[in-house]
Amino acid sequence: MAATNRDVVLKIDGLNKNFDGVRVLRDVGFSLRKGMVLGVVGENGAGKSTLLNVLGGVYQRTSGEIELFGEKYRPREPMDATRAGIAFIHQELNLFTNLTVAENIFVDEGIRGRMFLPPKLLDRKAKTILDALAIDLDPAARVEDLTMGMRQMVEIAKAVSKDAKIIFFDEPTTSLSTSEKETLFKLIRDFAAKGISMIYISHALDDVFMLCDEVLVIRDGETVGGQVRSGAITKDEAINRMVGRKIGQIYPYVEKTVGEVLLDVKGIVRSGVLDGVSIAVRSGEIVGLFGLMGAGRTELARAIYGVDPFDSGRIEFKGRAIADPDPMLWVREKVAFITENRRDEGLLLPKTVVDNISLVNLPHMRKRLAVLDRAGQSAAAAETVSKLRIKTGDANRQIVRNLSGGNQQKVVIGKWLLIRPDLFILDEPTRGVDVGSKFDIYTYINALAASGTGVLFISSEMEELVGVCDRIAVMCGGRIAGELERAQFSSEALLKLALEK
Repeated sequence: MAATNRDVVLKIDGLNKNFDGVRVLRDVGFSLRKGMVLGVVGENGAGKSTLLNVLGGVYQRTSGEIELFGEKYRPREPMDATRAGIAFIHQELNLFTNLTVAENIFVDEGIRGRMFLPPKLLDRKAKTILDALAIDLDPAARVEDLTMGMRQMVEIAKAVSKDAKIIFFDEPTTSLSTSEKETLFKLIRDFAAKGISMIYISHALDDVFMLCDEVLVIRDGETVGGQVRSGAITKDEAINRMVGRKIGQIYPYVEKTVGEVLLDVKGIVRSGVLDGVSIAVRSGEIVGLFGLMGAGRTELARAIYGVDPFDSGRIEFKGRAIADPDPMLWVREKVAFITENRRDEGLLLPKTVVDNISLVNLPHMRKRLAVLDRAGQSAAAAETVSKLRIKTGDANRQIVRNLSGGNQQKVVIGKWLLIRPDLFILDEPTRGVDVGSKFDIYTYINALAASGTGVLFISSEMEELVGVCDRIAVMCGGRIAGELERAQFSSEALLKLALEK
C-alpha cells in the first residue's frame, strides 16, 4: 500500500551540512513513515551521525528542507528535538557516571529544574521503566559501577522514558550481550507496532536487514541508490554501495609461521573475577578470546597488562617472569594494548590526530635537548593515516574528538603500530567500525602476525574470530572453558564452551 502524506512523520529534502566550507552532507533526502524502522548504513565518516546531529539540533543545517509531522522543522538545540518528540540513543554514551541509574534516566528533568522527587520515589519511577524494558538493574546503582553493556541499557531506558514518537538509534548494540540485543530488538518491534518510527544506524548489516523495513546507504555524505526495501537489496550490494568497491573476502586470513611462546599466562586469580586462568600466545599467532558478557575476558586482559591487580598467578614474556606488570613496563617491552573503552582510555580527545598517533612513540621522536622532531612526527603519522585509511583533514590540526567512532579506533590502533609491537592485545578492536574499516583492521592484524607479532584478539563477534584467528580460547565464569583449533571452529562449538558451567 502506498504511503499517504499522513503516514510520513519525517521528510528530508536536499539536506546539506558544511563544516568550515567542507560539505559533509550533500543533498540528502529520504522519508520516515509512522511505525517504520529505517536502516541507515555507511562507512565511518560517511555522515550518518552528522545527519542525526542535524535532526537533533546539535548542528544546524546549511541548506535543505526538513518536515516533521507535516510542519517545517528547524531545531536550534537538542531540547528542541526532545520537545518535538524525538529521542536519541547515541553511539558514545551520554551518561553521568557519578550519578545513579535513576538519576541518569531522568537527568533531563533535572536540567530543566524539575527533578525534585525524593530518591526513593525517583527509584520507583525508574524501576517501572526498567521492568517494562526487561532490564535487570538496580535504579540506585551508580553508573560508574556498571559494565559497558549495562550502561548502554541505561541510555536506552533514558531515551524511551521520554515517550518519544521518533527514536534515533546510533550503533545501539555495540556493547550489548546477545540476550540484551534480543531484548532491544523485541522493544524495537513493539515500538513499531505502537506506531513509533525509528532510524537505526548500525554496522551490523545482518541486524539491519533482519530488523529494518527499508535501508538507506550513505557514502561520502551522499545517499547512494535511494531508499529501498530490505528485501530488494542484498548484503553484498549494500557493502558495494557503502565502500564504492567490491570486497570479495571480509576476513583476509593468511597462513602464518607460528613460532615460540611469547606470552605465557599461568593460573591468574582475581577473587570473584578470574579463576585460575592460563593462556599462551606464540609469535606469529592470532589467538582469539571469546565469552559471553561477564565471562572475564576484559578483566583478564587488564590484569595481564597491569591495569588492574590480580591475587595470584604467573606471567611470562619471552621466557622471562614478569613479577610486577604495569603499562609502562609493557610499552618498553613493545607490548601493545587496546582497551574496549577507546574514548576514556585510548585517546586524548582534545589533541590532534598527529599528537595521538605519536603518543606511545614519543621517546623515539626527540632531537637533542629533548626537543620533539615535529617533521618526523608528522611524517610518521601521515604514513599511518595512509596505511589505515583514516578519514581526516589536516592530521596536524584535526582534533580526534571530531572524528567518527571508527576513525577514532583506527587512530588508537595506529599509535601502537609505530612501535612495531612484538605482542598486541586487542579488546573489541572493531566495535562500532564499518565493514570497510573492519577489512582494513583485519588486514593489518594479519600483516603484524605475518611479521612475527603475537596477537591476543578479544571479541564478542564469533564470526570475526572464526574468520581471523588461528586458535580460539573460550571463557566462562572467569575461567578458560576450552580451546579450539582452526579446524574445529564453529559458532555452535564456541557457544557450547561459553555456556559451560
